[in-house]
Amino acid sequence: MKKGYVDTDFGQVHYYADGDSGPLVFLFHETALSANEFERTLPFLGKKCRAVAFDTPGYGMSDAPAAALGMPEMSEWLGQAIDHFGAGPCALAGAHTGASIILDLAINRLADRTTHAFFTGLGLLGPDEIAGFRKIIGKSEMDPDGQFLVEQWSKRRKRWGEDTPLEDIFWGLVEQLKVYKRAFWAFETVFTYDTESALRELSCPAYFLVGEHDSLVESDKRAAKLARNAKVKVLPGKKGRLPYFEPELYAQELLDFISQ
Repeated sequence: MKKGYVDTDFGQVHYYADGDSGPLVFLFHETALSANEFERTLPFLGKKCRAVAFDTPGYGMSDAPAAALGMPEMSEWLGQAIDHFGAGPCALAGAHTGASIILDLAINRLADRTTHAFFTGLGLLGPDEIAGFRKIIGKSEMDPDGQFLVEQWSKRRKRWGEDTPLEDIFWGLVEQLKVYKRAFWAFETVFTYDTESALRELSCPAYFLVGEHDSLVESDKRAAKLARNAKVKVLPGKKGRLPYFEPELYAQELLDFISQ
């Protein structure tokens, strides 16, 4: 696996990459994680394709914008990073906020290049659902005794499930703490995006792969009905963050999809 940086007009974008031949696939993580959500998946993908996972602006080791981006700005920033790897056909894969990013790339900046769109937890949300998510993801104010750290740990363990290994809860919390002041900016990018209209514009084949207990499983089911050429698969007993917790399964489903 390789790691590196791409220069854009807006700042540097950090990436992880694996594979030297085959289809070109770009992957985008959920918030407030980073592209290392795909570190376990990339070796499986790299056997049959050229896979690149980006830290989105403000997350991981990519440069941060001055404020939360709108989707057009997010897509242009990442589109320039993608251009570094060539101008040919490519497939896109994204989880949660990353799924929204690939949707916009597929219908706008990369509309003539995107061959497949692979979604896990696309946020097709109504006002009440957005209000609910805002309550869940809201960050605690820092305090001298560090109680906010306990609160964030408890929130993440509740969201991810009490059966989740503690080292994985720790990983997710550390990723969030690295970018604490802007940890939830990408959610605002998604909350203000017209996902329904974008889905109706999507023309490439789409596949929604989601765990039964993913917080956005119902959203994926609704989204698959709006896209023209889409299918959905719900994995019984599985939760969220498939690229991290189910890397081989995730990679095989993606590879099978893009080979069609």
